[in-house]
Amino acid sequence: MTSSTAAHADLVRRYYDQNTAAFDRLGQGGASIHRAVWAPGVRTRPESFHYVDELILAALPLHSTQPSQQPAATGQLPTVVDLGCGLGASLTYLAGNAPIRGEGLTISPKQAEGATRLLNEAGLGDRVRVREGNYLDVPADLHGTADVAFSIEAFLHSPDASGYFREAARVLRPGGRLMVCDDFLTPAAPDAPPARARRLAEFRDGWRVGSLLTVAQVQAVAAEHGLEMIQQIDLTPYLELRRPRDRFIAALVAAGRPLRLSGEYWKMLAGGDALQWCLLNGLLNYRVLAFRAGAR
Repeated sequence: MTSSTAAHADLVRRYYDQNTAAFDRLGQGGASIHRAVWAPGVRTRPESFHYVDELILAALPLHSTQPSQQPAATGQLPTVVDLGCGLGASLTYLAGNAPIRGEGLTISPKQAEGATRLLNEAGLGDRVRVREGNYLDVPADLHGTADVAFSIEAFLHSPDASGYFREAARVLRPGGRLMVCDDFLTPAAPDAPPARARRLAEFRDGWRVGSLLTVAQVQAVAAEHGLEMIQQIDLTPYLELRRPRDRFIAALVAAGRPLRLSGEYWKMLAGGDALQWCLLNGLLNYRVLAFRAGAR
């Protein structure tokens, strides 16, 4: 790992160590600190926070008729690996709704501690483990174990997109699935005029973004590591944008910008406001990308 990569990893670690309690307290999804998705068929707020989890459930071997997606051994529970698992909310949901074994990596020691506590409280500690770790250097004991690996709003923190897909490919069994849910640049973003580019920069800085790519760029990088993109779903139309709370934050950020305020929490607020602006103005979209690992 290069010095710049390590430095960015430290920024992300401190970002989550300092902000996770606020995400958990101020968010509406409990330990699910990613976004609500009000896609067709979603009726309740809990369902909106677990919409992407349901897409992951559908990719599990126990739901598949494809031989290449069957668990490695008869009677063996499918293994799911969450690369950038936060407080383990998705793993908790998956293990509570399907017979799986789960492994989660988070760069934040505070998140790892909190996730372990929540898993034990849910009675899932015997099937699901979360530990501190960097998904750019996945522990060797996870190599070749995953039927499904996934990242929800975690890929963009990677300062090394190629390194992310290299490690994801190492984790997967042949024929396994990788699902990445995150924000991606639209084709219009690279040529954005200065005023719009500044909002993208504000998002990058505030949310400690390391990899912000178009879907085509992601597809090409993943292919270098034997991962074929087989599906993409645009969830942008189903996000909650500019709720009353979001409008209040936008006004607060606008008022504070001339004051050149700093601090991690302030940057996080400004970055979140910039993210919403970029989604609304066609510079970013929020998608789920699905990949299949080839034979080694």
